[in-house]
Amino acid sequence: MMENLLRYDKDKVHTFIDLETENLCLSFINNRPWQCGMIKVKGNEVLETSDIYIKWDKPINVSKEAAQITRFDQYKYNKIAIHSSEAIKTIAHWLENCDYIIGHNILNFDMYLIKDYYEMYGKEWKHLVSKVIDTNCLAKGVKYEIPYSQEMSLIEYQYRVLNERRKGVKTNLTSLGKEYSIEHDYETLHDALNDLHLNIKVWNRLKFQIAV
Repeated sequence: MMENLLRYDKDKVHTFIDLETENLCLSFINNRPWQCGMIKVKGNEVLETSDIYIKWDKPINVSKEAAQITRFDQYKYNKIAIHSSEAIKTIAHWLENCDYIIGHNILNFDMYLIKDYYEMYGKEWKHLVSKVIDTNCLAKGVKYEIPYSQEMSLIEYQYRVLNERRKGVKTNLTSLGKEYSIEHDYETLHDALNDLHLNIKVWNRLKFQIAV
């Protein structure tokens, strides 16, 4: 049965995705993504990279704290951002045409905004959830010694561990990267693409620690 695990499957296409946003609110009412980074991976090969700055019909309002963390550049944003109606075409194409959607803390954050984004343009989103792999959830499963059994779906397992909190246990990308002794530019994290490159490296370690 081990040959059925994702670690051995070189044919599945994974879309890694990360949103940089105005703040940490989980609703479009108060929060919009201004950057969407995506990396398409098949096996160990990076097939394509996309870095989209998104323009909305209202001014972007990145909080001071978020701007400092993400190094938001208003000049760059004004110069290269494309309208949300165009950006959704590329984002949806990538998410629809992959086997798995992978992100770190995606179930607890990014998927809420992707849901609202899809609904804004009349798109169905629920089928995307079953394709999600949240590396934050998998890291918690490993650290909390909660094994994954294929008697339940992978998404059910991830929701089971999603809100587990244990004192002293760190599962953020930076902590995982350094714990795994992964070489990376940690100084420029919180740029969507840089986060994703680290996310891929972390996934490549995690998938050998948990039987998904």
